[in-house]
Amino acid sequence: MCDSFYLPASRGSFFGKNSDRRAAEPQALRLVPGREPSSTVAFGGRSFELPDAGHALALSCPCWMPGAEMGLNGAGVAIGNEAVFSRFKAAPDGVLGMDFVRAALSSSSSAREALEALISLTERYSQGGNGAYKGRLVYNNSYLVVGPDGAYVLETAAKRWAWKEASGPTALSNSYSITDDYKRLDAETRKAIAPVNERMACLDEADAGRIGEKGSWKAYVEDRFMSRFSAGDARRRALGSLLTAVAGTGDRKAAMAALRAHAAIDPDRPSRTRNVCDHDRDIMGNPTTGSMLVEYRADATVLWFTGASYACANLFKPVLLSGGEFVPLWTEYDYREGSDGGEAYWKARRAATRSLWRRPRAGHDAALAEAQSALSAAVDDPGRARDGAPAVNDIVRDWDARPL
Repeated sequence: MCDSFYLPASRGSFFGKNSDRRAAEPQALRLVPGREPSSTVAFGGRSFELPDAGHALALSCPCWMPGAEMGLNGAGVAIGNEAVFSRFKAAPDGVLGMDFVRAALSSSSSAREALEALISLTERYSQGGNGAYKGRLVYNNSYLVVGPDGAYVLETAAKRWAWKEASGPTALSNSYSITDDYKRLDAETRKAIAPVNERMACLDEADAGRIGEKGSWKAYVEDRFMSRFSAGDARRRALGSLLTAVAGTGDRKAAMAALRAHAAIDPDRPSRTRNVCDHDRDIMGNPTTGSMLVEYRADATVLWFTGASYACANLFKPVLLSGGEFVPLWTEYDYREGSDGGEAYWKARRAATRSLWRRPRAGHDAALAEAQSALSAAVDDPGRARDGAPAVNDIVRDWDARPL
């Protein structure tokens, strides 16, 4: 099961996400160059009735699908996808939420535009499909959308939806999180849980004109058994407690530490800790197969990615967003769409790290922090950044050769 977060910090803000999927399912970062704008978004043999703005894309993709579980576009918009389970069932032959993520990133120049694009896709196309690498898993989707203009949580159930702004530290996992704090609802759900007097203006769910008290979106749509099974509420609370602890003062190191965390405390059940970085033998059996952090600063936007399982055992490597295009500082990785180079790296790192149980041996954390700091210096120092690729390549190569 997966986790995502939004963290406003002392010098900018962060979007972070771990992807927890089948242990043997490779995930690679793909860089898609900018394109000429067009009237529709098309990829992977499918087209969507959204205008393609032609943005360059950085997509973290399970190797077998053209869509993305998380990604960033050239306008600085980031989207992460979470599986959620509702009594309003997703369509077995529907469209994967990962395809919606890529379509919205292709179309949108702001977080608010991406939010509206995802709502349009949810209403126009039946979501669902088989999202499993092996076997079968059909689910609805929730999204964390972040950009220079703000951050939003969008949760969906078949063709129903609810959204709210993320104004402070925000965590998502594999359960619904919006209760009665929604900003907007789809028309059918509004009739059911937030009815208004249709003769009065009601621009959003906080306006006057309501007939009765607002009901809870989460209580109305969720499949309670699957919510308990996924432990999504507990994971969200545990990750949220880490974010709250660094709210306002957090930095890159703190944001990466959240994605690498083991034994995070659920404030509702302190004796039952949760891992944000999952390993093969954790209880759900789905390890963290890829991680991404997007750092928004006044002077730059930096994408950091692992390209490998286990965030706690791997470096976050930097890709700069400059002038609407992506500039990778780690040049010994194959970012091309359609290539198997990223998959090969993922498999090599999995072979090197799969024996880890819970977390690496003593002394590892300090060594990882030192290597990650060296990568940060290559990004932050303008002089080193100009010649950053050789330094970054050396740091990553040395780390990957280190025994765990």
